[in-house]
Amino acid sequence: HMVAASTCRLLALAAATFVVPCLSTRNTGLVQSRGLRYFSGSTHRRMLRDSLGARRQYQGSHVSFSEKPEKDIDGVVGTMSGDEYVVEGRGGVDPARLANPEYELVEESPETQRKRQLERLWSNVAQKEGEKEPRILHAPGSVLGAASLIAGTTVGAGVLALPAVTLNSGVVPSTAVLTACWLYMASTGILIAETYLNSLMITGTPNQSILTLARGTLGEFGARISGLAYVFIHYALLVAYDAQGGALVSEGLPLPANIDPKLVGSVLFTSVLGGGLLLGSDKQIESVNNVLVVGVLASFALLVSLGSQGIHGEYFNHADWQAVTASIPTMFVALVYHNVIPSICAQLEGDRDKVRQAIVGGSFIPLLMFLIWNAVILGTIDPAIMTSGDNAIIDPLAILRNDPKSGVLLSKSVTVFSELAIITSFVGFVIGLRDFFVDALKSANPDNSSSDGPNMSLVFALILIPPLIASQLNPQIFFSAIDTAGTFGVSMLFGVLPAAMAWNQRYDATDAIATLPMLPGGKASLGAIAGVAVGLIGLELAEKAGMLG
Repeated sequence: HMVAASTCRLLALAAATFVVPCLSTRNTGLVQSRGLRYFSGSTHRRMLRDSLGARRQYQGSHVSFSEKPEKDIDGVVGTMSGDEYVVEGRGGVDPARLANPEYELVEESPETQRKRQLERLWSNVAQKEGEKEPRILHAPGSVLGAASLIAGTTVGAGVLALPAVTLNSGVVPSTAVLTACWLYMASTGILIAETYLNSLMITGTPNQSILTLARGTLGEFGARISGLAYVFIHYALLVAYDAQGGALVSEGLPLPANIDPKLVGSVLFTSVLGGGLLLGSDKQIESVNNVLVVGVLASFALLVSLGSQGIHGEYFNHADWQAVTASIPTMFVALVYHNVIPSICAQLEGDRDKVRQAIVGGSFIPLLMFLIWNAVILGTIDPAIMTSGDNAIIDPLAILRNDPKSGVLLSKSVTVFSELAIITSFVGFVIGLRDFFVDALKSANPDNSSSDGPNMSLVFALILIPPLIASQLNPQIFFSAIDTAGTFGVSMLFGVLPAAMAWNQRYDATDAIATLPMLPGGKASLGAIAGVAVGLIGLELAEKAGMLG
């Protein structure tokens, strides 16, 4: 009986999370004034009966109950038509909009005022097998597991481009700006988490991608913009990975002088990995990728250990703060993990404190790795090399791979780390684009009754061939592709859109919210986040147009 009771409570709590938020709670009365109905108490819904007798629903903050209310705690009151009034939110978000008012409980005493929150918005449950009677048990996710997922997603090929774009500015400026970029990306990650929790309360659907969130908050226009940015990022980075991965493969190929080794290397790199992803099952791909991730971490540790022995302290004195802004797009790419945030929110049961801890802690580990990596590489390369007069991008990793003074072990560790980092990133981005195209093709042809779905050979050709062709256009396209992806793709998808989605839910939406703002600062912080991304895009466009000299 105790097991049954516990099970019922768990199931009831899980169900209530999706059902109860759709119903208004703690409505203690109803006041009607000039056709406008307000639920008193912690009001969540306002009902306006128009001239046709139809009901329109408005949700927002608690309002005054005068015949012609002038203000509420959110801001001003606007005229709807004639003598009918409705509140338009202008300021902060009122806790009264919470779908579950008990999520924010305030206890006051003469000595102190203490605020308590529910630990989670719902409960994950799992069936325990192997017993006479299978039991339904609470299956909470761990902050450590969620943080590990974020850390693993962040560490990828983007780190390979960091030393090349930070060499000109030096260790100190690049360290400061990389830390600021981490803070920015963590803030946008928290905004995506807030948007996800609120959207889940409305839809009751846990499996929501960032594209789904954009459609739910910003409509079809937002979905199209996010879709374009998503495809742009993936294609741009696949171009970079094809180019660099092919270049590394070609270094070990004994080819005739009349054959382009980079072309052969890129074709081999793309065809072997692409063929494996096409023919392998998801479980096989995951198993192989896990082994590769271990290899990435091991080779990184070896590389840092060997590289630190050749650091020259005087190289750290070089600092050019004006040059560091050019490295921001690459830093953005290196710090991207936002596509897994909906997954960790679902794992952690909507516990916003745990979600915030996972995002901050999980992304802070790669930040430390990148700072150490950047310092070690820049500490071994003389910054005077930048005065050679050649406008070509100087790749410190290429110098370490090819310089006999580096030593065989250091050279090989750089090669192994670079190749493994590119492979793991390549796998993740191909799978992401595969899922996107499969969903798009299904949506475009909903009447297709075939159970096999789209032709996967065609899907993989669409994914792999365009980046492969583009990767041969420019010998340094690895760096330019990453820079372009960071400037236009990441800035839009993980900069402007999270701020716009959060703004819509906080101030413009008519639905109740599941959680209060997870990022402080109100409209000022949202405007600043969007402004940074828009400013970065504007600077890049002005530079390409020759307006900056």
